[in-house]
Amino acid sequence: MGERREPNAGGAAEQTTGLDPITNLGRIVSALVIGKSAGERESVARALHRANREADGPFLKVSAAQEEGLLTQSLEGWLRGASTGEAPRLLDRLEQGSLFLDQIEVLGSEAQRLLLEFLEAEVAKQPWKGQLITGSEVSLRGAVKEGRFDSNLALRLERVRIVLDPEQAGPDR
Repeated sequence: MGERREPNAGGAAEQTTGLDPITNLGRIVSALVIGKSAGERESVARALHRANREADGPFLKVSAAQEEGLLTQSLEGWLRGASTGEAPRLLDRLEQGSLFLDQIEVLGSEAQRLLLEFLEAEVAKQPWKGQLITGSEVSLRGAVKEGRFDSNLALRLERVRIVLDPEQAGPDR
């Protein structure tokens, strides 16, 4: 159905159309869905959630543009709880579920720092069994080049990169 591309230099598998080739991946630690339509990005994120063999938990959409404070508070709580044993509320409820963080390209530097710290802790200790799916209207590569987005975070988020509108993704896709 879709055209699958080999992993790029950053180690990300890129998918341009259709989901068939990636629905057998099981749990994806992080994936980025790029497309102009918020509804299409969310539909793909829900499909990835359903395809996750370990997804017994909920699907939660958080808009980075509207709920950055909630995200920052949740990440701070999770990171603090990981070291103190406190219950991390939002992320704890998503164990075995999926967090769809849409409009990732607008995250401020503090939220980006916390998200990167969260992903590094998740990979190192694997205490969170949820799945992070991010959505963006534009390529994060362009935002990195412009200095608006952390390059290390962009690489982690693009472990799997799905471009819904290849002709609109621009030269940095």
